[in-house]
Amino acid sequence: MQQQASVTSQKIGLWCSWVFVALTVIGWLGIAHFYAPARADLGLEATKVWYTETYHWQTIIGCTLFYIACGFLVPASIQFAIMLAKIEGRWPLWSITAGVGGIFISVIIFLNACAWIVAAYRPETGADVIQAWNDWAWMAFLLGWIYLAVEMIASAIVEMQDMRPVPMIPRWLTWFTFAGAASLLTAIGPAFFQSGPFAYHGLLGFYLPMAVWGTYLLLTSWYMLKELDREASGLREPA
Repeated sequence: MQQQASVTSQKIGLWCSWVFVALTVIGWLGIAHFYAPARADLGLEATKVWYTETYHWQTIIGCTLFYIACGFLVPASIQFAIMLAKIEGRWPLWSITAGVGGIFISVIIFLNACAWIVAAYRPETGADVIQAWNDWAWMAFLLGWIYLAVEMIASAIVEMQDMRPVPMIPRWLTWFTFAGAASLLTAIGPAFFQSGPFAYHGLLGFYLPMAVWGTYLLLTSWYMLKELDREASGLREPA
């Protein structure tokens, strides 16, 4: 009974990553319209109109769901660390690093969501102030790629130590994790460009890192859930 309760609890932790992704897609990308965000080169007055008129309430409501989503990323990150620590053993440096990286990302995103809400909060606010809040949020969001890269590399290092016939994470996904972490270097771009693919509305500055992050979260949690099923069925010794 105790083992079954433990497995169920751990599954809930992993499902939290799916809840995080769902709320992000529905709230931030969908309702707040950040699947096509205000362009970095939009200009002061046009950016103000975007936040205070065109997508005023959408930004507030969507980013509210986004910061709520951050709460779910915390237990998901901790459970990622627990699953990895079962492989790494007694001194799980890289497992803890992966978990802490996920928690750091949660805090960063919470602050970003608050900043976007501030940009939309008072329609009478000057366009320069709104632009500054928007720029700050984007820089903190995308330049935080370093924490995601560290989390992904730490995860992959532990996964490479899993030499069992059926590893928790298949090798192809581990190599994708390494490659995905390297591809996040494109998120450096928003600090240097206001237009083009490296801007914070661009293909390489925004869409590629988002796709890598979402794929990593969903696929890794999926294979960790399958690992818990093996534990529950007795095919794998629990930690």
